[in-house]
Amino acid sequence: MVSEKRIVCVMAIGGGQKYLEQYSLVKDNIMAYAKKCHADFAFIQKWIDPAKKRTVYGQKLLIPYAYKNYDKVLFLDLDILISPKCPDLFNLMQEGIGLMAKVSPRESEKFRKVYSWSDRILNETTESFFTSRNFELCEGLVGCINGGVLLFRPALIADLLKSYYDSDHDPGTLSAEDEPAMAYLSQKAGIFQKLDMKFNCQPHYEIGTPEASTLWNIHHNQVYRRIENHVRKWTGEPDSLLVHMHYKFVKRLINNGAYIIHFAGGWWNTRLYKKCVKIWG
Repeated sequence: MVSEKRIVCVMAIGGGQKYLEQYSLVKDNIMAYAKKCHADFAFIQKWIDPAKKRTVYGQKLLIPYAYKNYDKVLFLDLDILISPKCPDLFNLMQEGIGLMAKVSPRESEKFRKVYSWSDRILNETTESFFTSRNFELCEGLVGCINGGVLLFRPALIADLLKSYYDSDHDPGTLSAEDEPAMAYLSQKAGIFQKLDMKFNCQPHYEIGTPEASTLWNIHHNQVYRRIENHVRKWTGEPDSLLVHMHYKFVKRLINNGAYIIHFAGGWWNTRLYKKCVKIWG
């Protein structure tokens, strides 16, 4: 047994029935991983800050503070799938680190293809990402992060994020307020550690493999998009016509070493998730 206190948490605040149904699908997978890591588990349903000073996304900034009695806190979005082969993520956090998260692959070709529709994002640099969100330039900035998988050490970062939450700083409207602040504050303080992308593998970033390129071309086909729009109105979910192709692609990612699949970027589909869970029987 590990000697440190750990907890895995997920959050669905104000999301209504949609997110409760999503939670019902993912909870067994996430709770099994928490047990494997000798960690407690928490489902956050109420606003951490009852006064609602910041948005729902801003509540993520308060998670380390809410669980200050733990040595480490792992936060996961509800649109993730964890492989049973996933190692103990808590053990990967180095001493002196307050936050581990995946850094967006800004300089990669796949990033540029995914965001080919936005000149603003393509022309953004690490520096301009932060300054455009009203943060001052400083040494040690690594880049923007994805908030789907976050590992905190509350002793080092809880008060830092809480102080920011309580401040009057306005990060603007270019992105959710949690990710820029977490990235900036932890990197400025020198307590940030990059999380390997296999622990937060987002399928829409994997353009280049045969399956992904085929899916990319289909998704951007005008005829498919017209049909998809009609089907989505009927089913309430995206890409129901391509579930099997998406499944084969996700299975390939897992077989190639991805430990946590993050169905971001419009990839979430309940049929797809149920099919993927069955990969391990």
